Amino acid sequence: MKTLSLVVAVMSSALFLSGCNQANSSSNSDTAEVVAIPVEAALARPGEISSSYHTNTTLAARAETDVISKSSGIVEQVLVEEGDYVKAGQLLAVLENERQRFMLAKEQAELSRLDSELKRMAEMYQRQLISTDVYEKLRWQHDAVKAAVDLAELSVRETEIRAPIAGVVSRRYVKVGELISQMAPQSLFHLVANSELEAVVHIPEQQLAQAKAGQAAILRFSGMLPVQANISRISPVVDAQSGTVRTTLIIDNKKGELRPGMFAQVELKFDVKTDALLVPKRAIITIDNQHSVYVVDSEDKVSRKTVHLGYSADNTVEILDGITTGEQVVVAGQGALKEQSLVKVVTTREF
Repeated sequence: MKTLSLVVAVMSSALFLSGCNQANSSSNSDTAEVVAIPVEAALARPGEISSSYHTNTTLAARAETDVISKSSGIVEQVLVEEGDYVKAGQLLAVLENERQRFMLAKEQAELSRLDSELKRMAEMYQRQLISTDVYEKLRWQHDAVKAAVDLAELSVRETEIRAPIAGVVSRRYVKVGELISQMAPQSLFHLVANSELEAVVHIPEQQLAQAKAGQAAILRFSGMLPVQANISRISPVVDAQSGTVRTTLIIDNKKGELRPGMFAQVELKFDVKTDALLVPKRAIITIDNQHSVYVVDSEDKVSRKTVHLGYSADNTVEILDGITTGEQVVVAGQGALKEQSLVKVVTTREF
């Protein structure tokens, strides 16, 4: 009797435990079905994107020069200061030129005497009153004195220091009363032509097929609005060590807002697509050079789709094929996903 009661108790316990296990299993199964992984998503949309290359550069003047003196003398006047804009040929400084002016006056007087004598001799020569030899020697003497006058005039002009180019006086080295030596390497002024600046960038040879003279570039400076530039020339030679090509940009600076030596971030725009299919860069998953995205369907499940990429910008990338406009792609939370995972889109990001 006791044995029968024990058997019944054991069977009852077994049935109870089995029921509990089935209940727990059912509960766990229900929980697994309803748990969704939170993600952030964005809608693939059409938009504008460009093929571009980003680099840095430093602005430089297209023309600059040191002004030296071709004459010796003491500085009598300084007519410009640093920061002044000067035109080509404008007077910058004057040396004492009293000696040169006296020499010029002497040669001019001699030339005037020979002019009168040559005029009289010409009349006599036509009447055959003097020989050809006498007349020719007088003409040669006249020509020599005329050349001496030209040299004297040049000496006077060289005491006037003039600007060889138009630009801004970036440095003034000369002072009134200073003795200047002829053709010495001593610079009197430094001029910078900053109405048009240039910048040199080195682009990879992979971009060489897209780069052409005249293409637009955008220069960005700290605390300033972006500035437009253009490719002026491209070197025909690739640097074998760096694998880059020297490219020169021209920047219009007629307003004078930019200065040589300024640091700039450069964006070279090679091509622009106005109706490309775009997604955020964060949506792209790259493994072994294969690109893919997770797409959320109408049942809030994800599928992984292989995509081919086109142009790339700072935060967006062009999709050539693999998805279509309006599809929802996961941009955050991809690490916890697998094929057909159930997700909950907590945020749809704008980009």
